[in-house]
Amino acid sequence: MLPALPQLFAGILGIALNYVATFYMPSTRLLRDPLETLTTAIPLVLAGHIIILTFMLSVVKRCSFKTTVISIGNALLVTAVGTVVLHGFIVLFGASLVEKFNHTLAFAAYLAVLALIPSFTALSPAGTSVWTKCYLQHSPTTGSEIYAYSQTICALSGAWIGAIVLPLDWERDWQAWPISCVISTYLGHAVGVATAFGWSSFKHILNKRKSE
Repeated sequence: MLPALPQLFAGILGIALNYVATFYMPSTRLLRDPLETLTTAIPLVLAGHIIILTFMLSVVKRCSFKTTVISIGNALLVTAVGTVVLHGFIVLFGASLVEKFNHTLAFAAYLAVLALIPSFTALSPAGTSVWTKCYLQHSPTTGSEIYAYSQTICALSGAWIGAIVLPLDWERDWQAWPISCVISTYLGHAVGVATAFGWSSFKHILNKRKSE
């Protein structure tokens, strides 16, 4: 049996949701109008990931109604705070503070949803010690921890990698802020799911061989 199968299923659903909400559902295209596209995409990806989180908590993990509501509230709060914090970091890394402020804020919100809510889907309702082990000690061990850590790190890394092409004088349409970062964030999250699957599968096989 595949390790952390529910987390893999949630990750694949998240990839599909992100694609549909970002590249298919908006009436405009990302290359043509990134701000309007993100304005449409953000509520869709947020609602979709909250639905996935709710399903994982109430159906898969069989949490109580109170625990589910608290976990969803925590996820929304952390995402809101994360949007503000990420916006600040994005400006520190070179984005203009005033020019295209709305574009930067929209991208920060998009990044926060893709990087943070999947971690709650994988870990909630875990205690503080689990979050500390994953994100402060960088030592995920279980399948759920690996899926949470990998999706967050890869989404954030993808956003950073996408910014590399922005200062280059290629004069391509997709170099407009923040198009390349949105695309690389989506790809980063997808890579995070694939990496988590490979990582957790390798650990599962290794542990199985040790126990034999």
